[in-house]
Amino acid sequence: MKKLILFGDSNTYGYDPRGFMGGRYPEAVRWTTLVKNALADNYEVVEEGVNGRTLPELGYGLFTTVLQGLSHEDIFIMMLGTNDILLTDHPNVDAILKKLENILNYVNQNCLASFVLIAPPYIKAINQEMQSYHDCCIKMNAGYMKLAQEYRINAIDAGIWNIEMSHDGVHFSIEGHKRFSELLLESISKIL
Repeated sequence: MKKLILFGDSNTYGYDPRGFMGGRYPEAVRWTTLVKNALADNYEVVEEGVNGRTLPELGYGLFTTVLQGLSHEDIFIMMLGTNDILLTDHPNVDAILKKLENILNYVNQNCLASFVLIAPPYIKAINQEMQSYHDCCIKMNAGYMKLAQEYRINAIDAGIWNIEMSHDGVHFSIEGHKRFSELLLESISKIL
């Protein structure tokens, strides 16, 4: 069966920020499960979400190993970048875009599958500090879309989807998971 890989960070993992130590939303409400259920007749959907994941370094690792194991019939969807902004006091969007450019160059040379880049939903500006992260997200997503066009990579800007976030401004709410799955399914049906 054809594979659909969902490669991302905590929002792909389904991180639930409501508890003291976090955790994971129930499987039934996560966007990855909703996508899996919708495409079950046509794809084996593989969830590859990890909390804290940033854009991958190239070389030996899960990203390159998974990519190289895919065929022309498969799809690889990558949504990363939020942690590249969030996990630093002074995000460097230019450095993030340079890293992405190296990744897209690698994809063009080594990936047989259909590759879809998702520029992630914006971090919500819930206070002044988060405003600067939100602004970086806007700049990053614009850069993602420009690079995707230059490298002829399928891309979706989920920043414009206005996905509902939880109280932390970073992680999807349950309603956000539902809406994200609906818009993603609609978008990939047009792309593919």
